[in-house]
Amino acid sequence: MKYVKLFSALAIIMTVAIAPSSGAFAQSDINTDAETTDKQIYKEEQKQIRDQVKEQRQNIKSQLNDLRDLRNDLQTNSPETDVVPSLTFSGKVTGWAVIGGKAVPATFDLSGEAGKTGQRGLKITGTATADIGDRNVTFDLQGFARGNHVSLKGTTSEFDSVVIQINGYFAPINGKDDSFALAFHRSAIINEQANVRIPLVLVGQIDITPIGDAVVPTKVNPVDVSKELSALFS
Repeated sequence: MKYVKLFSALAIIMTVAIAPSSGAFAQSDINTDAETTDKQIYKEEQKQIRDQVKEQRQNIKSQLNDLRDLRNDLQTNSPETDVVPSLTFSGKVTGWAVIGGKAVPATFDLSGEAGKTGQRGLKITGTATADIGDRNVTFDLQGFARGNHVSLKGTTSEFDSVVIQINGYFAPINGKDDSFALAFHRSAIINEQANVRIPLVLVGQIDITPIGDAVVPTKVNPVDVSKELSALFS
């Protein structure tokens, strides 16, 4: 009986001694879990901040590009001698409109006329009829072409706050008379009131026809580009 009481007393002493230690371990686990959670939250917050900064940079870049296009439009539309159209054009570009992060097929039928301004410039007026999803909208276009660069801006009578900005490049198609390839890469439809921007990526071609007494372009023979291609992909 004496030994039983002694063992019982020792058991009570060991229980009391161990209990604080177990509590300490439990508290340590809680602290570790809290630190891990804090680190995860911090990482997520930092990622959100980086994404926001990246998006703001893209928006600022787009706004700067829009301002540059506006400056070019103002220069093109500045008072000067009336430009006499020397050719008409018609054609089509197809590609994608990026809406809500998804690429939607887009087609634009182009037509209009252009007249020479300056040494290498053309002043352009025309229309672009856009088919995007289930929408069909016609824009009235004005702009210029200089060198191999083309810049156009358009409005529509259907929506007062919607404009289109078309920027890209054109080049004569090798072996085809009076046909030009088009590539519009930095272009968009913009709702200025709602601050909505739909980027466009479009490629295609147009055919040109001289007007009246305009000089007919000289027939261009196909050019052998194999040497340039070999140098590029060597």
